[in-house]
Amino acid sequence: MTLRILSTVFPRTALFRCQRRLFSSQTARETPQLENIGFIRAYGKPVATIFLWSALTYMSLQAMWSKLYFDEVRLETEAKIDKLNEELDRIESADTSS
Repeated sequence: MTLRILSTVFPRTALFRCQRRLFSSQTARETPQLENIGFIRAYGKPVATIFLWSALTYMSLQAMWSKLYFDEVRLETEAKIDKLNEELDRIESADTSS
């Protein structure tokens, strides 16, 4: 009875093709997603490890560069301050001696 109802809705060849595919032991074709799973299982952990180590290395080098740059700017600023203090002392001593 259900076969008669289905045959009126679907063509008979499509119905038998679906049944044959459902009951077969082999799949018709693997989907690309299943093929990618094998790649991810094989290379996922090494790629993730390399990515994490490279990110850690990049952040460490960036932190060291920032510290060195900040130290350089601080030393230049202190040198300018010392130079201005010497000039101020020289101007004050010139004013007091006159």
